[in-house]
Amino acid sequence: MLVMIADANPESREQLRNFLENQEHEVLIAEDGEEALGIFHEQKEIQVVFSGLMMPKLGGLELMKELKAINRKLPFVVLIPLEFPDMARQALRQGACDFLIRPFTNRDLHRTLKRVNSLMADSRFSNYCLEHSILESRTIEMENDFECIGSITTFITRNLPRYEILRHEELFTIRIVLKEALENAIVHGNLEMTDVLHRLGFEEMREAIAERREEEPYRNRRIVLSYKISKNSAKYVIRDEGKGFDHDYEAGNQETEEIFQNTGKGLLLITNFMHEVYWNERGNEITMVRYRKRSKS
Repeated sequence: MLVMIADANPESREQLRNFLENQEHEVLIAEDGEEALGIFHEQKEIQVVFSGLMMPKLGGLELMKELKAINRKLPFVVLIPLEFPDMARQALRQGACDFLIRPFTNRDLHRTLKRVNSLMADSRFSNYCLEHSILESRTIEMENDFECIGSITTFITRNLPRYEILRHEELFTIRIVLKEALENAIVHGNLEMTDVLHRLGFEEMREAIAERREEEPYRNRRIVLSYKISKNSAKYVIRDEGKGFDHDYEAGNQETEEIFQNTGKGLLLITNFMHEVYWNERGNEITMVRYRKRSKS
């Protein structure tokens, strides 16, 4: 394993180097963060980084941020001064996988290296499973929460390029499509606000939505999102608990640009990007399918 040690403390550097080389790992040394960043640009096959926090030119947390931007899965272990244990919590929040408090023993190093090896093995296994997966499916129940929509659409589309359903540059579009569908399910489905919103300005609309979310029976309604991705297609089904709506009418109703007011705009995006779009008879469930290597008719 190729390991880089970035540390301004010569005693710690040598202790780490001796331990790792005795474990038959190849070791690269940097005395400050700027030097470490330069080494990493030349040696991108580095698998683990041990770094002090207080270094000249570029500190440990800044170095971690730079390296994670290049390789977000890179295991990064920080070396914490005994007098500043709270730094460990900060480093872990920012992406470190483990920490060592100085002065550390070889036993501490052995435990940390064992955890790092376990983490890397888990990552390799996860990648193997994903690369050899032939089907991915999940069902998610969500509240009428607009804040979580972005995270959900990112999560449920992240593997589409691996299945070759679409290209990386198309991820943004399908996430917008799914965002529109989820927002429509909340506003026009669960909250039943279609008629009200057409009469309101933008700020009034937001206030009305916030109030309706706290009222009965709307506050307890949920959205159920199911999806299934295979080597042939990606299928997304979104169901709300509203009364349903006339989607044929709404698809032609495009009088305004506001996203919450204009169901028609959302439907136009959805029907133009997805290969198949259809609703259940009640009108409270939409099914959207994107096929692999199929032209939109």
